[in-house]
Amino acid sequence: MINPFKYGGVVSGPYFADRTDEIKELTREMENNNRVFLVSPRRLGKTCLLHQLSKKLEKRGMPCAYIDLNAFPDLRGFAGAIASLTIRALETDTDRLLKIFSGFHKLRPKLSMDHEGNLSAGLELAVGEKDALAALVEGLAYADTLAAKKKKRLVIIIDEFSDIEKYNGRSVEKALRAEIQKHEHIAYIFSGSEQSVMLAMVQDSKRAFYKLGRIMKLGTIKRESYCRFILQWLAKGGYKASKADIMCILDLGEDVPYNIQRLCNALWESALESKTIDPDLVERMPLIIARQDSAHYEMLWQTATQAQKTLLIALAGNPDALPFSKDFQMQHGIGPSSSIKASLVSLLKKGIVHRTLEGRYRFVDRFMPFWIADILHRRP
Repeated sequence: MINPFKYGGVVSGPYFADRTDEIKELTREMENNNRVFLVSPRRLGKTCLLHQLSKKLEKRGMPCAYIDLNAFPDLRGFAGAIASLTIRALETDTDRLLKIFSGFHKLRPKLSMDHEGNLSAGLELAVGEKDALAALVEGLAYADTLAAKKKKRLVIIIDEFSDIEKYNGRSVEKALRAEIQKHEHIAYIFSGSEQSVMLAMVQDSKRAFYKLGRIMKLGTIKRESYCRFILQWLAKGGYKASKADIMCILDLGEDVPYNIQRLCNALWESALESKTIDPDLVERMPLIIARQDSAHYEMLWQTATQAQKTLLIALAGNPDALPFSKDFQMQHGIGPSSSIKASLVSLLKKGIVHRTLEGRYRFVDRFMPFWIADILHRRP
């Protein structure tokens, strides 16, 4: 039996852990033709949820177009992709697609062939970069028109939407709102991991997306449901584990789905022969993973200055601390605040730490603090 605890990519089907309530809530919002701003910290399974939702909506007769802004470094690529994906969600016949695509003014048809020799039709910008925004609006407008003609409700999901600012975001936001608010046959989900950026977009009265839709914050998976999911898979594999052991896994993973999946994956492999899971094995899991990823952590560590390393050591030992407090600085012999601020800015840019909405600084990777503790323990 293969290891059922998947991580690091899109997890679907029987390997997807419970998000029943969230899928039900988002399904109703899409059926009602609403716009939702889905806000979630990284590694909570947002993208997996959106892919699972898309499958459910398509089964209910609602075509979906999923676009990840990370895949498009410039506006011209985004404009071509959103037009292609939305129209292809509504029309699958290649000949009809080409006929539709040929009617665009700022976009032109583009044929591509996969490794098996199958042709697919898409769109690319037919004009200069300065007209990319107009092309984006043209594509969205036609998608709404085609949805009405097909008597379908189209769902457009734009993931990592907080990155919209990289396209000269404010002007793009204004143009998008002006077009989107006219749509009667398209429901939208705008999702993002940069919580402060996403919230500012919708809550700042000076921004174009102000009150364009509701905010939905994605939380952790319910513990009872997740525990049941894990125990069922372990039982199928012939493993012996208690609910208390799994609750300890949830604690170690801080209820973050990526962390928990990683821990369970390592747990499965570590007990592959004995099929026995006990508290001692569970407690060793974070260090086992930290050592597996040692090369990655070593690379990050080498990019840090001595002051940054000292700060990381302090945060690893005291994750709930406030770095600018006098108690924290005196306890770890670091400071002044200006030096700590400079270190944090650099560590944020490097993606080693992130700032919570509560103003605390946490490691992006849950297992890096265990690696830091390990290298300190091994020092002569």
